[in-house]
Amino acid sequence: MAKAYVLDKVDVDVAHGRTQPAIQRLSSLVAVHPHDLDLRHRLAAVHRMTGNAIEAGRWDYLSQGTEPAEISAFERAFPSAAQRLRALRWEGSADLAPTDHARTRLAELAAAAAAELPVGVPVAVPQRRPFLVSAAALVGGGAVLALAVLGVMTIVGWLT
Repeated sequence: MAKAYVLDKVDVDVAHGRTQPAIQRLSSLVAVHPHDLDLRHRLAAVHRMTGNAIEAGRWDYLSQGTEPAEISAFERAFPSAAQRLRALRWEGSADLAPTDHARTRLAELAAAAAAELPVGVPVAVPQRRPFLVSAAALVGGGAVLALAVLGVMTIVGWLT
């Protein structure tokens, strides 16, 4: 679905007080567009509506005007820098961030995560699996399932 269409549905959900579907839709958009700080901010706003300071701080962590109490709640829930970096679900380097504030915050977080690890262990920012690998796994799983069903049908045919 197009991003604008999903955002329209989010607006309708929020207007009707349906925060859970709005959170699910926005989470899906953030997964597809991890560098879009506006989507992260909108997701944080819905979490803020539900009173979830941890998630509001998580998704607004890279924004400049984030409430300090929400940042503190997020940092308490994810005490190590490496945990926070994974929780942000940022993909790629800090240079991909659209604002100076976000780039600085990501770079500081990556440096803190590296400092937590033993010497010589690199800190990798999580990368998405390539589409073809995911598609191949799906097709392979479908083939195995089809063969299993065929095998069960054959055995039932022999027994009758």
